[in-house]
Amino acid sequence: MKSTQVLANRFVVAACLFAILGLQWSASAQSRPALAEVRAIKGSPTYTTNGSGAMLLKVGAMLSSGATIKTGADSTVDLFLGFNTGVIRIGENSLLALDKLAVTDTGVDTAVEVQLNLPEGDLYFNVNKLSKASRYEIKMPNGVAGIRGTKGSFSFRPAGGLRPPVVLLEGKLVFVYAPAGGQPVSYIMSAPPAVYFSVTEGVKEAPPALLRDVERQLREVERRAARNNPPLRPVGESLLEPPMSPGTGAPARRSLGQVPGQ
Repeated sequence: MKSTQVLANRFVVAACLFAILGLQWSASAQSRPALAEVRAIKGSPTYTTNGSGAMLLKVGAMLSSGATIKTGADSTVDLFLGFNTGVIRIGENSLLALDKLAVTDTGVDTAVEVQLNLPEGDLYFNVNKLSKASRYEIKMPNGVAGIRGTKGSFSFRPAGGLRPPVVLLEGKLVFVYAPAGGQPVSYIMSAPPAVYFSVTEGVKEAPPALLRDVERQLREVERRAARNNPPLRPVGESLLEPPMSPGTGAPARRSLGQVPGQ
């Protein structure tokens, strides 16, 4: 009975997100796998791919759907998902699964599909404005968020934590809160001013200290990427379309590389 209720809640959560965001995902469109690039790391984070043994993560690694990243104390990972899709930071003592990374040519534009799963830890995001056909979701044990072009953070700690589940600095997102044993409830969040979601009070204006902390994390992502990496590659070098050969307009032939150890 419990598993049936969980599945029902997940269905309701997904239906709410699609209805509120007005998403239209074409099953007939040609979808292809995409990659996320590790732009910077701190400490000694590890990763697994589709049940493989844990391996040390390195800057420059290209991760695909099925990869799961784990950070320890005083450890972070910054991922670049493409110019349109932006960057994310995985905080310390966190676990993040890349459930799906894909790009689809709809015939009208190029849409991205990103599904991330955060069973434990902190995630900071800076996502550019997405096309209407794109889908960007972050799942946590207590809910799912759909984002369209926003900046903020997500957090979940099984034993409870000081950080709110959702903090939004800019833009708009929908968070469908699914409490254990309860019915999902959807919240539409917009900023500025910066807001956060409270499980007891709903959406509230974020206090200055919380705002500064999330901003600090996102500024550090930018600084570390600029210091540790060459200039950002063209869109196709990580998540989106393949880069074009100079003077021809045709896709360039190149290897995106592999995750270290594969």
